[in-house]
Amino acid sequence: AHDEYYRRVAAMGRQGCQALQHAHDVGILHRDIKPSNLLIDADRRLFVTDFGLARIETEPALTATGMIVGTLRYMAPEQALVQGGVVDHRVDIYALGASLYELLSLQPAFAESDHARLLMQIALEDPTRLRKLDRRIPLELETIVHKAMAKEPRERYPSASAMAAAVEQMTVGVDHISK
Repeated sequence: AHDEYYRRVAAMGRQGCQALQHAHDVGILHRDIKPSNLLIDADRRLFVTDFGLARIETEPALTATGMIVGTLRYMAPEQALVQGGVVDHRVDIYALGASLYELLSLQPAFAESDHARLLMQIALEDPTRLRKLDRRIPLELETIVHKAMAKEPRERYPSASAMAAAVEQMTVGVDHISK
């Protein structure tokens, strides 16, 4: 039963990556990826919804404006710090990783309720390793999620399609991950 659940989460992750890559390919950043914006239909197809905070990647507003945009709990460290610098497609990769973290562990990566402390946790602390919370989580899936959630954008997957490829390469096997 657990193996099937992890396969489904991996399949959702792969589909989420494919949807994000499509948006990124046309220059759109979502900026508010979270579990409630990942909808699954009866055929287990994932849809990324609510592009209300999306921006065109070339718009100047994507660089630091001193404004926090997005749902705090799934926000990338560079968004949480609001220090300046470019916010790019890797914020969506981080947020998808944080969403998958929550789906796998059934708890958020950072659970602080105070907004200022939550932002500091996101910016400065690493989430608890998934397999420390549940040893049944496949090591490959843990590795993918934690890479997606790396503090430094350059340490994350360079693209959503690269993350999707990593999910497809899992030793659980492509045949086992529903397409």
